Amino acid sequence: MGRREQHKKKEVRKAERSVARRLGSPTKGTYEPPNRDECRHKRWEVAYDDANTIRLQFLLWRKDAKLAEFVVNVQVLTSEGWKTVEHFDCCHGHYHLHPKSGRQRARSIMRLDGVDDVQRAYVLVEQEAHERARIIRGEGA
Repeated sequence: MGRREQHKKKEVRKAERSVARRLGSPTKGTYEPPNRDECRHKRWEVAYDDANTIRLQFLLWRKDAKLAEFVVNVQVLTSEGWKTVEHFDCCHGHYHLHPKSGRQRARSIMRLDGVDDVQRAYVLVEQEAHERARIIRGEGA
């Protein structure tokens, strides 16, 4: 067997391993957001309670009029200012929650395989973030 044939077989094995890794994870998809420098950025905050002690902070990046990436922070007001206690994001091929306790791993919510999945995930995050803010408020932050 010639050297070129060995190289081709090595490339085929490498591609097969890559596909197996992607198919092996039911929660992590193939979507990778574009570079943020290529996107339009938008940020705003929404007070969750009347006392303005808990809020949701939304960070969105759009490319070509499509939502490419988002981060939603659940924040509480402390004596030092606003502190993020939980956050949702959509990197690493899935939309997931980084919970309040730093010892817990991120909880995957939805697999992302394309830019259209990001928009569908964003609809879910709006509902989920309000629920998490309600729970945090009930715990007394």
